[in-house]
Amino acid sequence: MVIIENNFVGAIIAFLIGLAISAVNYAISKYVLKYHTSKYPFLQLIRTPLQVGYLVVLYFCGDFTPWSTIWLLLGGALGITLPMLFFTYHLVKLNDSLKKKEDEFDG
Repeated sequence: MVIIENNFVGAIIAFLIGLAISAVNYAISKYVLKYHTSKYPFLQLIRTPLQVGYLVVLYFCGDFTPWSTIWLLLGGALGITLPMLFFTYHLVKLNDSLKKKEDEFDG
């Protein structure tokens, strides 16, 4: 049996799961922004509890892992927030391109 006690491993695993959550949120946001723009503000009601819920799970379940809860929270928080910089930039670009299409037809 392999025992992984290094806290960096736990932080990296939490980061990767946070990255996956951010990627799923981006994909959903992109779809809603393209096809259901008026419902985009309501998407926050789904995205925010998902992200906060992930951090809550890390906090309460951290004692059941071989890693420190602090390191898990650090990795999870970075995994959720750092990719948002990239994804937000692309969502703003997408939103701007959709508005340009509308402006051409508005006369």
